[in-house]
Amino acid sequence: MTQLTLATDTQLILKNFSGINSSILVREGNQLKTISVGENMIAQYECGEMFPQTFGIYDLPQFLSGLSLFGDSPSLVFDNNDYVTISGNGRKCKYFFSDPDITIKSAPDRDVKFPGSDITFVITHGSFKALLDASGVYQLPDLKISSAGNSITLSLCDKENDTTNSYEEVIDGKSTGDFENFYVKVESLRLYYDLKNNKKETPLYEVSISSQLISQWKHVSLPLTYYIALEP
Repeated sequence: MTQLTLATDTQLILKNFSGINSSILVREGNQLKTISVGENMIAQYECGEMFPQTFGIYDLPQFLSGLSLFGDSPSLVFDNNDYVTISGNGRKCKYFFSDPDITIKSAPDRDVKFPGSDITFVITHGSFKALLDASGVYQLPDLKISSAGNSITLSLCDKENDTTNSYEEVIDGKSTGDFENFYVKVESLRLYYDLKNNKKETPLYEVSISSQLISQWKHVSLPLTYYIALEP
């Protein structure tokens, strides 16, 4: 029998993962991974908990919402292959695992081998939130990343319509040359960030862009990484 409590950070990351894929296959160990339904985004997190077995959760939002029924620090007991026992505040629940065959597609089993970077930069809390806000205000679905020397431009646009509004921010970074037109869908930027962080200039993610059309977003203070496919 193994008993553990999910840390607040782990619960928050799992909540973020549930927005990428509503199902998850948790593998034995301390690596949490998920992949988007369109398979253009992979996220992985090294948590502080050590899970004793592999198990599937079909409805991750439901599972996480249910934890709130058992107080601030619910206990999870793993003592069989069919369910986990959740308890706290004098309450108890048997939460049954899903069939691994159903959730296997929601759990990549390989580590991503990121190629060499052509553009690197650090995005702050303020810049990341501004990009998301501006995308919503101006209805711009695409983020274009380009470089000229060590000057990196983050532009919001609609790559299918040249007459739409635009928005851009220029930040410092590093580049192996001048690159244009690396695109990523804003809807793919489902990255975890602390909404309560008021320090807008605090670094949030170290971003690496590869000309092989893949990007890597590494959280500055958490063992959390996202890999997002790019469009030419």
